[in-house]
Amino acid sequence: MLKRILAVIVSASILALAVSVLNYVPQNQRESDVYYLGIVVYFLSTIWVYLLFYLVIGVPSSWVIDNYRQQYKEKTNVYQYFIGVALYSLVGLFFGTAYYFILGSKQAYLYNFIETLGFWAIALFLYFQALWVLERGYLAKYVKG
Repeated sequence: MLKRILAVIVSASILALAVSVLNYVPQNQRESDVYYLGIVVYFLSTIWVYLLFYLVIGVPSSWVIDNYRQQYKEKTNVYQYFIGVALYSLVGLFFGTAYYFILGSKQAYLYNFIETLGFWAIALFLYFQALWVLERGYLAKYVKG
């Protein structure tokens, strides 16, 4: 469970940093009399939302997916990885669709729908990557020195 919480913190931080950098407006492109958030302020205001979504949706869904993936434990690591990528992406697409239609706009626009699906799929894939690295102990040889 500690690895899942650490994966939540790592993936939420990476996602919040990426969104902050993508939404940053450089000084020379800013309009006058308009307030723009800096990277740090945007990061701090979004990381809490991402942590909440990862804890509420990511951890329980990853637990269910990983219990399902236990059936393929005797398969190769490559097979397990691609099964994990496929399952986490499908769960991301499912929750992205549910989020868009439950909390989204009243009118469905294809661009916004695809953007929401992509964001959720990337978010859960990022969580899967962080969890995969932590579970396999790839960082252990670098931590020990």
